[in-house]
Amino acid sequence: MANAGIMAHPPGLTKDGYELQFGTDHMGHALLVKLLTPLLLKTAKRPESKDVRMVWDTSLGHKGHNPKGIEFSKLKTDHSDIVPIYGLQGALGPWVRYAQSKLANLLYARAHAKRYPQITSVSIHPGVSATGLVGGLTWAQKAFVYTTSYMMMIPAEIQVEKGTFYMPVGKKGTTTARGNDADLEQKLWEWTEEELKSWQL
Repeated sequence: MANAGIMAHPPGLTKDGYELQFGTDHMGHALLVKLLTPLLLKTAKRPESKDVRMVWDTSLGHKGHNPKGIEFSKLKTDHSDIVPIYGLQGALGPWVRYAQSKLANLLYARAHAKRYPQITSVSIHPGVSATGLVGGLTWAQKAFVYTTSYMMMIPAEIQVEKGTFYMPVGKKGTTTARGNDADLEQKLWEWTEEELKSWQL
């Protein structure tokens, strides 16, 4: 399960030089899954393996992305020169950067499913919950636990559509035009693969 994340942080860079939210929410997961994929494929070949899964936590917040979806030319800048106007389409304030990272999760899960059909890769909106991500809220943590646990443990006999975005609890979710953009999905996959080469995997 790829569920690490930060949300609406001020401008900053990861130690690897990526915009803080994109580096945490997308690049960290991409590296982890790249390392895990050989083991997942090996497991999928075992006679007793009915279903091998990779669940990516995205968010309904992915719909707040700017018109381009992902600003590839700015993924290695800290955006400190951009006025953080919340919700303004086209700006790269903290919420739009968060949406960009969550859109990447959704697209990457679909791309992974296409390239590795032996693995059931899906993305989910876990629900609003009082995790460390949004620690100031008073919502019960059950909303997060239900959706994430459901997609991880649903029996293999119940059909889960690979590459699909799911909402609480187990319903197909809707996305934006960019969330369905096959060209953007391909570009993200290729860009990410190129970036991961520096890890000499």
